[in-house]
Amino acid sequence: MTENKPARRLALAVTGAVLLAAGAAGADTPQVSNVTVVPRDGQTAQVRFDLTWPDAVRPGTHHVALWVFFKAGDQGSAQWRHVRLAASNGAVVNPKGFGQSGGTALEFVVPDGSVGMFLRRTQDCRGTLIASNVTAVISVDTPTTDNQQPTTELRVFALEMAYVPEGPFEVGSSQRGLMNRLFAYAGKDVSRTERHFQTDYSDFADNTPPYRITGPGAIPTGRQQGRLWAQGLAPEDGGEIPASFPNGFAAFYCMKDVLSQGQYAAFLNTLTDAQAGKRYYPDGHGPDIKRSGTPSNYTYTASSPAEPCRYVSWADGAAFAAWAGLRPMTELEYEKAAGAGSDFRNMNVGGLNERMVSIASASGRKFAGTHGRGTPDLPADWPKDLDGVVFRGDMRGTHGGSVAARHAAISVFSDRSIHTIGGWRAVRSVPREAEQSSLQGAAAGDTGVKADMVYRVVTRSVARLARAMRADGALDEWDKPLAALGGPEDLYPERFRQPPPEEAGEDAASWQGDKDLGARVHLGWDGDALCMAVEAADDKHFNAYTSQDIERGDCLTLGLSAAQGARWKIGLALTKTGVAFHQWQGTNDELAKTAGIAVTRDDSGGVTRYELRLPLAALGLKPGEEFGLNATVSDDDDGFGQAYQIQTAPGLRFALTP
Repeated sequence: MTENKPARRLALAVTGAVLLAAGAAGADTPQVSNVTVVPRDGQTAQVRFDLTWPDAVRPGTHHVALWVFFKAGDQGSAQWRHVRLAASNGAVVNPKGFGQSGGTALEFVVPDGSVGMFLRRTQDCRGTLIASNVTAVISVDTPTTDNQQPTTELRVFALEMAYVPEGPFEVGSSQRGLMNRLFAYAGKDVSRTERHFQTDYSDFADNTPPYRITGPGAIPTGRQQGRLWAQGLAPEDGGEIPASFPNGFAAFYCMKDVLSQGQYAAFLNTLTDAQAGKRYYPDGHGPDIKRSGTPSNYTYTASSPAEPCRYVSWADGAAFAAWAGLRPMTELEYEKAAGAGSDFRNMNVGGLNERMVSIASASGRKFAGTHGRGTPDLPADWPKDLDGVVFRGDMRGTHGGSVAARHAAISVFSDRSIHTIGGWRAVRSVPREAEQSSLQGAAAGDTGVKADMVYRVVTRSVARLARAMRADGALDEWDKPLAALGGPEDLYPERFRQPPPEEAGEDAASWQGDKDLGARVHLGWDGDALCMAVEAADDKHFNAYTSQDIERGDCLTLGLSAAQGARWKIGLALTKTGVAFHQWQGTNDELAKTAGIAVTRDDSGGVTRYELRLPLAALGLKPGEEFGLNATVSDDDDGFGQAYQIQTAPGLRFALTP
């Protein structure tokens, strides 16, 4: 947390500023300075400040934003009130009166309710952002006369929030030993015996495939084919998760770091004694957050402001989220954020035990995603106790930080214990107008097919080959590729698009350009089969794995969704023991029996060539039908597992031309 000295310039008798950042004041945290308030009219004023924001990241669609909000308190009073913004004409993106006079260009997003605003870069870049006279319009109480108006202190708060874009994703896991994991019901329950003594991994995986969330709307639950179900902590059998429940498909912002001691202390410092008495736990918070002063004039100070706040109960964290104008995260959003979170430096989703709204209880499922209103009072749809809550992430370090592990909050280290360290991370839904602005801004620098593939679902025809393809790795049937992958926008996780920080050392992995990893992707059909060829530029080729682990090394992975909801995930690799093919997901084993496969390696040219011939009958495809596809090429440069990968796009759709 950074605390700035009160600004002495008086305007409407408003002075002072405090910044609520991820950690202590220092070179790596956002800094607000030179805060002033200027009268605008009888009901509004302009807050102006300078902003220095280290490591302000915007690589493509993914980015980090600042959630900025304001609190005001009259001198001599312990009562602080939330200050609302005044966005004219209902504008959400860059409303009139919001802006800056210089520095790095910012975009202003003021969501419905006007409890705060998002600030984010307008251009793709990373590094220190410096902006001067950043200006927001706030609503103020109508002043009477100068001698009746009390002196008022204004505090500015900001939280770094990572953007999680709209799109489909998978929840759950087929990994053995993960407690209470979610999966798509496949006709067989996972019994206690299987849970503890299962040795046939392939059969186990077939019975618990992940569940794919493909859009907004209700999610059917229960022991019926294809529905969302769980090994334990299950949702309603034969029921559904309501459409109003945030299921993770829509875009949202997630706190980049878990709730810190500094943030919690700043929260306590704006509460009345009665409110703070419910939220401050002397035996737990005391060693980390010191309370000084006298009743009605207490001050809370964090010993290590950047460290995660321990002993945070569900009620404590929920009150913080409501006070900040945010909301709790659902456990489905958590799995989405954990997947996207790997693209953000220091986001750390999945590594700590965190509290989420659960789908396993009626009180959890009634959560409709209402945002806090700037006070510690919880909206009516939020769970009030642990019945609607679930622990997610690493519980005592026994599950390797797996995001699929789930723990009952009502019985496992329930409340205010040392095990609740890192237990809170709030979110806020992204307004639709801001989502469109983000996509347009990110796609502005792209050209050709990739911009369409990345940011919207498009339908393209698959050309028919002049002759049947031979899966031999020669690639002599192919002409123009579907896509040439080799730019930073094709690389994931996104943190590898930039050189590693200096403190990472000389051995830190980093992408060196399209000769380190790039690909030309070909797609066609020959009347009987879907055909794919990939020529991957790769300076070093390693794959020391077998069977289901081949995607951990250099590998081509293909995801395909066919008619009638059939989904396939297959991989092709050249390993130490030869060409390997593995099917992680699919309706049967017919594809594995009939697919034509080839992988060849040219070490002198630094090229690996993959070819796949997939019979339409095995895929369940017919000429003229649409299907969705995504291809990923992974890179392992040292034999210790893949570091990064390139991919064609999420959300790509094709149609076979009859």
